Amino acid sequence: MSAQLSHRETKALFIALADEELPAEKEQAVRSHLEECGECQKGWQSYSSTVLRLRKVEKEKAPPALTSMVMTRLKRQRRFGLKRLHLAHAQYRLPVEVLIPLLIAAAVGAFLIMSAP
Repeated sequence: MSAQLSHRETKALFIALADEELPAEKEQAVRSHLEECGECQKGWQSYSSTVLRLRKVEKEKAPPALTSMVMTRLKRQRRFGLKRLHLAHAQYRLPVEVLIPLLIAAAVGAFLIMSAP
């Protein structure tokens, strides 16, 4: 890779690097940045040690009752999703009849401000 990676790009690739999912070129670019940058190197050491600790933790299986409850709620949310979306404004106590004129006024005001000399 000809271009150097920035700190932000390098840190964004930590997940893929830990999971060994980077293409060879990208992995080499990340590793070369880590060799040159102490700040990113410290971040990588902290991140990779955390990942290693988490991988050592025993995985627990959820109790059947919890699994059943979660799946039931998911099905219910899918079934009533549109109704819930339609009623979402009710919890804020702002009727749609008030919201639409406010949005139109905001759009007109923004237009007037942008078109003013």
